[in-house]
Amino acid sequence: MNLLSIDTTTDYLSLAIRHNGKHVLFHQQVGQKHAELLLPTLDALLAELGIALSQLDAIAFSQGPGSFTGIRIGCAIAQGLAFANALPMMAIPTLDTIAIQASGAPALVCMDARMGQVYCAKYDAQAQRIDAIRVCDPQDVMLEDGHWNAQGDGFSHYADALLPRLAARINSVDATLRPHANALITLADSGRYPLQPAQQSEILYVRNKIALTSAEQKARRS
Repeated sequence: MNLLSIDTTTDYLSLAIRHNGKHVLFHQQVGQKHAELLLPTLDALLAELGIALSQLDAIAFSQGPGSFTGIRIGCAIAQGLAFANALPMMAIPTLDTIAIQASGAPALVCMDARMGQVYCAKYDAQAQRIDAIRVCDPQDVMLEDGHWNAQGDGFSHYADALLPRLAARINSVDATLRPHANALITLADSGRYPLQPAQQSEILYVRNKIALTSAEQKARRS
């Protein structure tokens, strides 16, 4: 499948295009400049391949969870591009893109959700999710007996709350793994995610709250 993949769920902008066996990638930390940089970067990648967006078969995007603003930017731009070029879309959960990068053993993926919490989910050795993605305090993350890989930046942001409790069940830790456009392409090839019309593509927030109240912030500090 000739495919554009888009991830804007973190402070990185990650874009990849695969077309007739050729592959181009942009994956850089851009802070809050996703809206400013996404379309010019996409134009540069298309020019590098010498193609138009309409020559692709679909657009895959990270639907969340992640940065609320980043998710909305990625979904809105992906939908606009899909509508304009009559392309279907494929919505893929963000944590799945982290799990697929180090498959081969059961994995616990924890991604920083800010506000002192993590997004987390467990995966089998083929990187297929075996429970629902949820948001919780790091100390509430549980793990069954077994041999698990620990993946995602939650293990660097909240190492003290996660690793001492779970160490006996964890084989390895890779806190450097983050959502990536190449992982979206790998997952798009898996057949796990349906192609949908642009208007049916949905955001996966998991948490509907973007900030703590003053009272909540005080309670966490104490």
